[in-house]
Amino acid sequence: MAFVSAAPVAHTSRLVASSSACGWRQGGRVIAAPTLSLHRVTVRSLPSPVRRSRVAPRAAADSESVPPEEKEIPFEIRGFSLANVGLAFGFAITGYSFFTYFASNGTASATSLGFVYGVPVLLIGCALKYAELQPVPLTSTPTGLAAREAFATDIQKKIVSDVTRHRYGDEAHLAAALRALSLVPRGAAAPELVRAAETTTEQGEYSLALEFFSKETPFKTWVDVRERCERFFGPDVRAEVTKVDDEKRLVELKLISTRKA
Repeated sequence: MAFVSAAPVAHTSRLVASSSACGWRQGGRVIAAPTLSLHRVTVRSLPSPVRRSRVAPRAAADSESVPPEEKEIPFEIRGFSLANVGLAFGFAITGYSFFTYFASNGTASATSLGFVYGVPVLLIGCALKYAELQPVPLTSTPTGLAAREAFATDIQKKIVSDVTRHRYGDEAHLAAALRALSLVPRGAAAPELVRAAETTTEQGEYSLALEFFSKETPFKTWVDVRERCERFFGPDVRAEVTKVDDEKRLVELKLISTRKA
């Protein structure tokens, strides 16, 4: 860290006392007594260091950015609930252990193994069931499915893949993206994705419609962040926001790919 001296060197004049000998007679002896004589000396004061302030560089780009890339998992579990599998195995092993215990009057050797493994598997299944997020129903047309393969962006394909499978530990589908877009009020729950549909526009563009139950987020907020949605889910995406049902608090966010063949 560099220091810059901004203070001038100051010279201060001070009076410093020094002693000189003088004497008085006592009992035939001369006793020297100190006397004070004043001398003017100059004291040079040290400069006060001034810390050079470091100014944080301003961000050159806008604070809004594309969604953070998630680490790709080597496989995905689709078509069944992992929580249901854990519950089924846990109940089966634990139930078999109880049956063999009472049937053999506690002498069966497999009883203890069933309790050791069956109860933990049952508890894991219960925990997964509590944290499970059901997949969202996806409505697709033949033209929409073909347009997804031809014109959909990577982010659109990832959204379809994520919302149509069981998830565990998430608050809601696309909850992280909704929070980044300021669509989740402070202390409120994230809008709930209830339906997804993929179609094509009149111009043949791929369109992914996401319908949310927006209980806490007003429709005006959705309209205000429409352009941010285009940057967030882009590039090559145009966003449209539509109020589906005011009483049921349903809002549709449509992500339309602008890619051409």
